[in-house]
Amino acid sequence: MMNRSLPETNAELALLWREQLGVRGKNTLQAKLRRAPGTLPRALRREVRFLIDMEKLWDNPKLRRQIDFGRIEKAQSELRRFLDAIDPRDRLIGRFIGIIAPLMLNILLIFAAVVTWLVMTGRV
Repeated sequence: MMNRSLPETNAELALLWREQLGVRGKNTLQAKLRRAPGTLPRALRREVRFLIDMEKLWDNPKLRRQIDFGRIEKAQSELRRFLDAIDPRDRLIGRFIGIIAPLMLNILLIFAAVVTWLVMTGRV
């Protein structure tokens, strides 16, 4: 059995998702998955959907007996491991480089075109 309730641990994972990947919205896994499904690999998206379904079962005491706690702990640990491995600073630097690199290439090509034009017209 789990030490804390399923909604509490899912809310904690949703908060971690927001901190690491910057996904806004309510602090539920369902809101995070609906808002930014592409931030997770396909296998983890499947596990998050499983956690969302099990959270719905958690609300009903009779259906709570159908919950597979072993799979829940496995899914939560996989999601936590994936989110903990993400470095938000590195993502920011990568985004910055992704914006700057094409601009620098364009500036370099324009400079090369100007130098070529100067040489061909005999001004240099």
